[in-house]
Amino acid sequence: MVYETSQGALPLDSASLLNPETVITEGETAKLTLFEQLLMPVNLISIMSTGLIVYFIWCTIYFMFHYVESYNQTLKYEATINEIELNKLKSQLNPHFIFNALNSIRALVDEDPRKSKIAITQLSTILRNSLIMDKKRLIPFTEEMVTVKDYLALETIRFEERLQTDFRLHPESYRFEVPPLMVQTLVENAIKHGISNLAAGGEVIVETALLKEEDKLAIRIHNSGQYINGQPRKGTGYGIENTKQRLRLIFGQEASFAIGNESADMVLTEVVIPVKP
Repeated sequence: MVYETSQGALPLDSASLLNPETVITEGETAKLTLFEQLLMPVNLISIMSTGLIVYFIWCTIYFMFHYVESYNQTLKYEATINEIELNKLKSQLNPHFIFNALNSIRALVDEDPRKSKIAITQLSTILRNSLIMDKKRLIPFTEEMVTVKDYLALETIRFEERLQTDFRLHPESYRFEVPPLMVQTLVENAIKHGISNLAAGGEVIVETALLKEEDKLAIRIHNSGQYINGQPRKGTGYGIENTKQRLRLIFGQEASFAIGNESADMVLTEVVIPVKP
């Protein structure tokens, strides 16, 4: 190619364009083709820099996408494992509850056939509700309280005046969700390892308190009895270990469990759960 200057026509080829010592004025640049302008050193450096930036951004997006995808797959795998373990725990819990309930009814058959019939009806109601809740990971606190009250009504038939019950529930308790049969299991444990060991019987108090600073719910079961060296009188309750594992799987570190003596003749079991897992 030839371009015009005050000195006449001078040849301009690709080698000249790539030569950093070649000086081209603004007017002369206007006469160059687009391709020839792109071959200029300044433009080449700009193009290469832009290409490297685009390549870096593409690599970042690519690796981030695959990292997120891999992370999501890991979460799904862990969630599946947790769900399998939860279902296993629930499947263990229901037969355990039925076994204890049938033992309670059996004790009534010879003593009072009429009461045993009422108890069987009460048990059928509990089991029907249990089947409805069985497929759920969490249920409203209101539904859990229905089961707890039905269970206590069943046990009151058995223990009569030896079992006293009371509910002290915070008004905001009902916006929380709990694992199915969790509170019922703790109440059952309180009766089995506390009340049933006392000749005069005792009381079971279900209490809830709102921990406003953390937006958590404290569920407390007070029962007559005593823990000795961290153990109930007749071995550890099956329901306690089951409850601990379910809390860990659903809420992780956000939930807590504690049990011990709150006085010389009262045991306190406390579960703290967040508003959402």
